[in-house]
Amino acid sequence: MQSALLLLRYCGTGRINHLLRAIPPSTIQQAAQQHDSNIRSCFCSIIGCQLDNIQLRQLHLRLSQGGMGLPLAERTSPCAFLGAWAATLASLPSRLEQFPSALDVSVTPSDNLFCGHVAHTLSALYQATPAVAEAIPSIATLPEKHLKLQRVLSHLLLDAEHAGLLSSANRFTQARLRSAAGPDAGAWLDAIPASRHLSFTNVEFQTAVSLRLGLSIPVLRSLPCCTCSTTWDEAGYHALTCRKDGGQTRRHDHIQHTWLSLLRSVNFHCELEELGDFGDFKRPDISIYDYQDGKKLLLDVSIIHPQRPSCLPQSHSTNGAAAILRDTEKSTKYRAEAISLGYLFEPLTFEVFGRWSPVAVDFFNKIVRRPSIEFLDDRPAAARYWRRRFAVCLQRLNAQILLRKVTLLVPGSTVGDRLGPHDTDIRFFSN
Repeated sequence: MQSALLLLRYCGTGRINHLLRAIPPSTIQQAAQQHDSNIRSCFCSIIGCQLDNIQLRQLHLRLSQGGMGLPLAERTSPCAFLGAWAATLASLPSRLEQFPSALDVSVTPSDNLFCGHVAHTLSALYQATPAVAEAIPSIATLPEKHLKLQRVLSHLLLDAEHAGLLSSANRFTQARLRSAAGPDAGAWLDAIPASRHLSFTNVEFQTAVSLRLGLSIPVLRSLPCCTCSTTWDEAGYHALTCRKDGGQTRRHDHIQHTWLSLLRSVNFHCELEELGDFGDFKRPDISIYDYQDGKKLLLDVSIIHPQRPSCLPQSHSTNGAAAILRDTEKSTKYRAEAISLGYLFEPLTFEVFGRWSPVAVDFFNKIVRRPSIEFLDDRPAAARYWRRRFAVCLQRLNAQILLRKVTLLVPGSTVGDRLGPHDTDIRFFSN
């Protein structure tokens, strides 16, 4: 499933783009609609799902907006056509001025050639999405961006669609959409399954996609109540927040060990859960020696669900609110004591659907600037790899929490057999 979705995104959706750029939107509309229908059908066949209206709208958003990165050809068509005109007119103005009769609008040498040729297409685009008209001061400003005009217009349309989706959803869905729309929250959908750190089994990938889109989790549909006697919800909220069976601890430990692997790859001397820093009953997740000015840095790793009742009043309306609240809670609890003992302290929080806290983003960016054992001076490649590895780790463990509930509740279930041996053991991280 993971490989199939990558092929659909990078090969399937782009097959029609050259036609969208060469053919007027009104002429290619029917073909674009058929292409969009085929893409949706293919996605549903890969994942094994049916989508409602909100999920269909989310499907076509960019990864950074919480979507699946499958753009609508019908929506892209006017943007692509305008982008092609803009790029062409930059090099062929004199030739086009010789044949005004071949164009849909009258053009004289004194006219702004770009404005004349595309005004009618822009007008239709504005009527379809008024937010685009508001975002572009005037048509005359567009030629300055002619080489990237398709992208500029497409992003404006998608921003308007994203805002409309948020405004029409309930608070529970808004919190999920905002959490899934973090800068690195969708990095797992870009991961090529070339190693165990970047790959999912099919059942894990299907479950992770279902969580991102708010679908009913297939394996939860016919289960009895949870081992804590709570009734299931098919969206998986209870399974991900239930404290029984050790799933949350296992997820925390995998994220913790991934941080440790990253820190050691850039030559930091660090250790896990050292006793004595905060006394006998408190210990940091990771200690980094000689981090800054000879001081030890203590790190606390945390994962928070943005749909928790304590977070929902803020997380439904503010991006990353749940992670920020958890960071504040951890800082209030530990930072003053760490400073009094001569240490530095940072909380590193992830939201369940993938968004990082601002503190975690800043810390990660500082770490990946250092020379890496594996990537040497190719720091952009290192940053991409580790973002994807964190994202895969988090979403794979979210899926495993749900799937292990099935193995506990359904005698003889084979779901657990499909997780893969490396997914039940974190000893390989110790090296």
